[in-house]
Amino acid sequence: MTEMLAMAENEPFCGQLAGQDLHVVWHEQPGADLLRSLWASLPGGAVCSAFQTRQFVECFFQEMAPAACDTFGVLAAYRAGLPDPFALLPLIRLRKGPVRIASTPDLGVADQNGPVLSKALASEGEETVQAVMAAMIDAIPDADVVDIKKLHASIGSAHNPFFLHPKASAESCTLYLDADALLAAGASSGKGIYKKTSGTFRKLQNEGVQLVEATTPEERLQILEALMVCRAQRFKALGRANSLKQDNRENFYRALAAQAGGGNPLKVLALTSDGDIVAVVAMLVENGCATGILISIGPEQWHRFSPGIVVLVQSIYWARDNNIRIYSFGTGLQAYKSRFGAMEQSTRRLLLPLTVKGHAAITALKAKQGLRETVDRWKQQKTSQTA
Repeated sequence: MTEMLAMAENEPFCGQLAGQDLHVVWHEQPGADLLRSLWASLPGGAVCSAFQTRQFVECFFQEMAPAACDTFGVLAAYRAGLPDPFALLPLIRLRKGPVRIASTPDLGVADQNGPVLSKALASEGEETVQAVMAAMIDAIPDADVVDIKKLHASIGSAHNPFFLHPKASAESCTLYLDADALLAAGASSGKGIYKKTSGTFRKLQNEGVQLVEATTPEERLQILEALMVCRAQRFKALGRANSLKQDNRENFYRALAAQAGGGNPLKVLALTSDGDIVAVVAMLVENGCATGILISIGPEQWHRFSPGIVVLVQSIYWARDNNIRIYSFGTGLQAYKSRFGAMEQSTRRLLLPLTVKGHAAITALKAKQGLRETVDRWKQQKTSQTA
């Protein structure tokens, strides 16, 4: 791709799509009202993961992006003559040395990334969707590289066009339960972990512990604050760094919890005893998909009951009972996740140069990765020879 010129606020990029004029507009540092208008005006509604919902993006732009990013905004694609956008791409721009990197709102709080499609566009077929995505990438202003990680195969009910992009490469994988696995959760023929945890949950209930779901902003905030306190104490005791202290993440989650309305993707479940927290799990839920994002346990007196595992199983039951099709355990392949019958799904990364400088940066990055892989293989060979 050739060097892109800087684009001012609302200056359109123009192109062609199947004989129709296509306009892509860059909305830089949009306010809450504009974000709500953009998402609400998508024909048929938005198709996206929970990490690209309007609420998530609004809170990210409010709490995390200003301090951590050069700039941030939303690309909106329009067909000529039509007032409403039919695709959106939230973006942030970071710098790594002299290289300007465009990515989606993440900074460690997004487990899935991708664009926001309208249901109207998603129904038009992969070729059309890919053409729109190509136009939107071409319209990204003032960046040398596009780097979007943690791409899953689908976003809501649609294929993720960035996962299918010909330049996307294998990255890692995550663990999840599909609809069949969710239906089987807790069945007599299911995994032993469910049977064992059901017994433990009954013991907790006998101790006066209750399972509650936060249904109002006030309840979400109250339980979230308790989760953050428990997490800080737990990580301090373990001698581990608490990632919630990075990049204003705590205030981001507070802002998300405080969002009113039924469309809030944040769902919070807690085990409580006389108002005190025993364990908490927080999920992001959208378009039939749930992703666990935060979990913590309370005072040591409850640890013998493994309350973290109990509340995690209860979140799986919640997903099953609320017609969730996919329950994702989030990033990471920790061993405990496989105990629930979870399956692997591949993730991909889209790394594209936009300028000559971007080409050079990606070439250097790939050379560095290749050298690292060579050294790792050499170390493995040496280890096997001396074993």
